[in-house]
Amino acid sequence: MKHEGGAALLAELEALDLRGRPAAVQEVHRQVTGYVRNNLHRMDYPHYRAQGWQIGSGHIEAACKTVVNQRLKQSGMRWGGDGADAVCHLRALYEGENGQWGALWESPIN
Repeated sequence: MKHEGGAALLAELEALDLRGRPAAVQEVHRQVTGYVRNNLHRMDYPHYRAQGWQIGSGHIEAACKTVVNQRLKQSGMRWGGDGADAVCHLRALYEGENGQWGALWESPIN
């Protein structure tokens, strides 16, 4: 999919010969092809890569580690849902693009 996109995967799935396969296999195949067909608009990886967009999860996993875990999982910390949500929003601004943190504090509070 990285090089040809979801349409190529769907074509491969639809070309499979399932004759003689158990009904359970055919049902899973129907579900998977339906999922891919319904989400083709999200699987245009060649276009995404041409735009310079990341298609892997590595950057997101690294962000979780630096934005969330380093702040919320320090020794002795305990967080409720509301407090963790608020801290994560602030942390995302702090670790985000240059100027976001300062812009937050310079903006008037309504």
